[in-house]
Amino acid sequence: MGIRWVVREAMESDAPAMIAFAREIFAEPGILVPATPEEFQLTVAEEEAAIRRHHARDNAIFLLAVANDGTLIGMWNCFGPERQALRHSVEFGMSVARPYRGQGVGYDLLIHGIAWAKSTGIITRMELKVYAENSTAIRLYERCGFVHEGRRRHAIFQHGRYHDDLIMALMLD
Repeated sequence: MGIRWVVREAMESDAPAMIAFAREIFAEPGILVPATPEEFQLTVAEEEAAIRRHHARDNAIFLLAVANDGTLIGMWNCFGPERQALRHSVEFGMSVARPYRGQGVGYDLLIHGIAWAKSTGIITRMELKVYAENSTAIRLYERCGFVHEGRRRHAIFQHGRYHDDLIMALMLD
């Protein structure tokens, strides 16, 4: 029997686990996220406030994948602008803990996120940026209907070199 998990919306009480999860991801050698543990200095109070802000907006959400033993194994953070002309378009980011990759956690988070976006009655466009060399993530996004819209050359400097990233989007209308 494999790992089981649930996808649910983050609560303020999840803030300590979310911070620990993010620090673990950022500290992973060779990880393709544009941050380092030293740059991530959120306090529990600041993370709780971010969760409250997401709850208060109709075009933002934090989703968590939580294993049956209570371990936080994945996060999906989506947000859109407040301006009326732009609020239909949201951007998201996602991370899955290394031991749980390749088991469907990312797919499950993404499918739940897409379903949430469709249910808002507001969101008609979902977009993301992904490292151009992250072929596993790119395949997942393509599988879920995201299309390539552009490449940002040398957009990130990390691990001693420049990385391109891709802009991908899914239209919901």
